[in-house]
Amino acid sequence: MALVRSNELCVKHPGIIFAERILERHKISQTDAAKYLHMSRKQVSLFTNGRVPVSVSLAKKLEISTGISAGFWLNVQKYYDLHIARNEVVEAEPLYALRCR
Repeated sequence: MALVRSNELCVKHPGIIFAERILERHKISQTDAAKYLHMSRKQVSLFTNGRVPVSVSLAKKLEISTGISAGFWLNVQKYYDLHIARNEVVEAEPLYALRCR
């Protein structure tokens, strides 16, 4: 079996994972999810379409509603953000260079 590099793995927005693995699998509508998450249907729609990130507050709501830890949802968001920014050019210098002065 060939080794797959992490940058070649499929990375999905946590909202899409929520939609596929929770809502679709259990045949839960976005309207019902919104009611139980104490959110508007529009907020749920934006999340499940990958338009808004998981906040700490939303992660805690998802933990209560799904039984899947808030940490999981926040980690998925972190990996998604890093994947999206993988080709972003940033400027910085190592701080340890200050010790050599």
